[in-house]
Amino acid sequence: MVFVSVTDTQDFQNQSRTTYEDAPYFLISSCALFLFGLVAASPAQAQANSWELGPLLGVNFDEAYLGSKNNELLIGGVSRVHLSSLPISLNPGLEFYPGVDNGSLFVLNFDVQYQLEAETVKPYVGAGISWARFAPDGGSSSSDIGLSLKGGLVFNPASRTRPYGEAVLNFSDGTEGLIVRGGVLFAIGN
Repeated sequence: MVFVSVTDTQDFQNQSRTTYEDAPYFLISSCALFLFGLVAASPAQAQANSWELGPLLGVNFDEAYLGSKNNELLIGGVSRVHLSSLPISLNPGLEFYPGVDNGSLFVLNFDVQYQLEAETVKPYVGAGISWARFAPDGGSSSSDIGLSLKGGLVFNPASRTRPYGEAVLNFSDGTEGLIVRGGVLFAIGN
């Protein structure tokens, strides 16, 4: 994965923002992701086998991700739109790192997954793009755009409630970072 750093150079109030002042950005990003999932799923519903939404929980083992030194818990949400014409799923998601000591960190990502054939579990592999924003306490925020590779398993694929687990490999500034996450997907469509 290759990340390009972009640093915000304009501070609108000539003050540094605190973690609490970044809450509106997180809320706006969350709403935008949810609306994107609805808009993307609506036209695709006629061609999609199903659409799923669900929470996720994970750990990022990259200790230097955007300077956050997190190696911490992440929480978030994910949407998946399964296309019936191809064994492919569109997978937008949002992650927030509540335990970052020196600021706030959230990540928007969009992955494409390829479903592999299996009987009792559904393995998948995928790749995607992400946008991360780190806002340190008392400093200017920075954003990164990058790529990821992932693989995972969906358990109980015949049910309308599907637990899953995945490993994601991120590449940043010439280094790799591992994220392990899991959650539950709730079927919305057919």
